[in-house]
Amino acid sequence: MTKTHIDRLPLPERQKNALRQARVTQNLIADAVVKRDKLTLEEKAHYVEIIIARQPQLVGTIIVLKKLGLTEATMEPLMDLLLMVTIALENGQIELPPASEGLVDMCFERVITRMTQETDARLSALEKRQASQDYIEQHPEQWLLAYVFNLVQPMKQSPEDDQIVNLFVTTAFKYVEVFTELLHPGWTQKQAH
Repeated sequence: MTKTHIDRLPLPERQKNALRQARVTQNLIADAVVKRDKLTLEEKAHYVEIIIARQPQLVGTIIVLKKLGLTEATMEPLMDLLLMVTIALENGQIELPPASEGLVDMCFERVITRMTQETDARLSALEKRQASQDYIEQHPEQWLLAYVFNLVQPMKQSPEDDQIVNLFVTTAFKYVEVFTELLHPGWTQKQAH
């Protein structure tokens, strides 16, 4: 989407600004999804090796989820998410450092805090919506965030155990936060000032 198209969107200005600064664009995501969906098993295996080499901490979370009881079928969309992001970064010629364990833990805590706020009975429905809206409108990787919202939506409606759903959702959003932090170091601190 071009900057002219973004300017025409009926969105708050801060969300338009966030869309303009996204490094993982709508086109990169769309092209990566198409490419990922056409990969052969050998090609997928090759990309999994790339992900292991580039982001071992994120692959480690998949291993932990398996130990916690998530089935291969439940974890597949998470692996597909990592594949898609890896392809999008490759297509965009964007190189990132590996996420540290501390960064992954910080992003996990951030996601848990946000999810807790959204279910906090002490907050009014308006306050909960406003907190979510503020987060979404200011997020620097709008397209990636939107992709993950769409990814987790069916899982929220699934008959899976609540713990499985929570693990899936927190992991998907943790990935968004980790990649966002790698693409825009310290964006949450900048947002607070």
